[in-house]
Amino acid sequence: MFLFIVVLVVVGISFVDGTNNTACIPIPKQKNTLTILTNLRREMQNAGIGIYIVFSDDEHGSEYTQPYDKRRDWITGFRGSSGVAVVSLRTAALWTDNRYFTQAEEELDCANWLLMRNGNEAVPSLISWLVAEAQQTTWSLGTTTVFTSSSWWSAANSVLKVIGKQLQPVDDLVGRIWPSNERPKESQKQIFEHDIQYAGENVTQKLFRTTTELQQFGATVTVISALDEIAWQFNLRGTDVPYNPFFKSYAIIYTNYTIHKPKLFVNLAQINRSIYPVGVNVFNYSMFWSHLNATVNDPTIDKILVSAQVSQAILNFIPDNKLILPLLNSPLQRIKAQKNSIERKGMRDCQVRDAVARMKHIGWIEQQLNNGTSINETESIDQLLVYQKQQDKFQYPSFYAISASGDRAAVIHYSPEPATARPITKNQVYLLDAGSQYLDCTTDITRTHHFGTPKDLEKRAYTRVLQGVLAIANTIFPTGTYGRSLDHLGRMYLYRDGMTFGHGVGHGIGHFLSVHEGPQSIAVEYNEYEEALAEGVFISDEPGFYKPGDFGIRIENDIEVVLTNKSTYNNRQFLRFNTITLVPYERSLIDVTLLTNAQLNAINQYHAKVARILEPLLKGDEAALKALRSRTKKIDPDPAATTSKLPNKAYINISSVSLIIFFLIVVLLF
Repeated sequence: MFLFIVVLVVVGISFVDGTNNTACIPIPKQKNTLTILTNLRREMQNAGIGIYIVFSDDEHGSEYTQPYDKRRDWITGFRGSSGVAVVSLRTAALWTDNRYFTQAEEELDCANWLLMRNGNEAVPSLISWLVAEAQQTTWSLGTTTVFTSSSWWSAANSVLKVIGKQLQPVDDLVGRIWPSNERPKESQKQIFEHDIQYAGENVTQKLFRTTTELQQFGATVTVISALDEIAWQFNLRGTDVPYNPFFKSYAIIYTNYTIHKPKLFVNLAQINRSIYPVGVNVFNYSMFWSHLNATVNDPTIDKILVSAQVSQAILNFIPDNKLILPLLNSPLQRIKAQKNSIERKGMRDCQVRDAVARMKHIGWIEQQLNNGTSINETESIDQLLVYQKQQDKFQYPSFYAISASGDRAAVIHYSPEPATARPITKNQVYLLDAGSQYLDCTTDITRTHHFGTPKDLEKRAYTRVLQGVLAIANTIFPTGTYGRSLDHLGRMYLYRDGMTFGHGVGHGIGHFLSVHEGPQSIAVEYNEYEEALAEGVFISDEPGFYKPGDFGIRIENDIEVVLTNKSTYNNRQFLRFNTITLVPYERSLIDVTLLTNAQLNAINQYHAKVARILEPLLKGDEAALKALRSRTKKIDPDPAATTSKLPNKAYINISSVSLIIFFLIVVLLF
């Protein structure tokens, strides 16, 4: 372990100066952050630190945050949802993953920041860089604990202690220098009730399930800070966070909840008393910390369960002798991920509505292009929203759509802007990754289109990606299987052509909650908090391929984990996936010569189902019907491919006969 840390330090030292793939090119559109950095370094010195880490998170570890909480965005200029900024008294650096490299190169203030392309060879990890920077100076390192996960704090300190350093808790230094006239206001939008006709269970039923889990851990109480878990637990939704039905909140839930009522902490100005959850005490958001202090010091509270994702600020309150270790996932996360029967039905039903919107949108694009009307990436998003809003129970998109034409489709998380949006044409691929929030579900669907004649490589890549989609969709696996063990299925056909992609195959999907939900996923990287796939979990199936500067391909279906009708083996049941997305694949991009008969049959069966369900719902929209019919028309096997296989079969048969004759001759002779 010590040798490993030494290696990290040595590697980190060689990159503190920002050489070797950590630079990016300043361009006029980038924000100038020099004044911000100057002011921030002044506050750092006042706080007695020389290195300050700024995460993307709000107090609740949210993937998406409201504009008020975008501290990292404001100090760097980079607006991607994933990234960590570090400011020292002599340099500044941003770490992000390969989904955001291109976006960071365009948005990050490259004149004043280093771009750490996380995962690239010769680029140090965040922690190794911190160790190297701290070792070369006498500076202390600090971060604001309310925005720092306890798991990261612990991991960083375990490495820093080798060089005699540790993280220091400091106030929100970015908040101190962010002028109030520039900073967006905190959301004050109203919280609303999520009706039981969609939720499937009332709050009391959910509390029973949650506290049953707490009892299994021997916990007296749990502290919840994740916004999706609180929204689910109390059947409430809000609009504080863009694309997510969340509201800022904390909760404290006691195992004996019928005696000690759960406590919910929200901005009271945002909630009407008429929707206070039954059997729950509701307090103002600002009172959480005093109640937490009282709870941890209550002599009747024996053991406290918190998840590894809570902030270090919360963990600092809890005495070691009361904390249940090791820190694991919140029990709510596990329960929430396995949808009940009503939630499952909603997840399936709304896919029909979302598919109607997508087919109307595809038909509209083709009609515009055939009429010679120019449309660009953001206009496409705007028109999709028109069709989404026509669907029953639609609320808003589940994320800002990735609408990418041509080589921009190779940017995994490309985010178009009106001023620079590229036209959609007939001679380039067009990738559209978009999702919806409905009262009864959340969706996330990607299709790559081509409205003309695609290149051979585009067809080959698309077909290999599609084969990966089918491989995931058609697999059967025993209960207890982790998604990471299935990741290779989404890549194995790409591997045949020396292709792969730099993201996971799938992520969990919430029920009118977050479009990215744990604790399940399909990704090869080991995650100690990942849990096994289970019945009732919904997940994405989204292999891809990206050729920078040329094109990108991604196909994404939403799939449901269901029990098979297979008999059990050693009391172990088997699971499979049910594809619930109902948007056809792009027929013009499919290279039939690469498909097996089983794959071709699966595509034709899927398209027949899509056509049967959607055609009656698209009556009156001739453009949408034309787009649907052209894509769901049966695909015939390639005659050349079929013929080419015959000699191999004949060769095998002749060889077998020859071998038998040879052995007969040997027997007769001897």
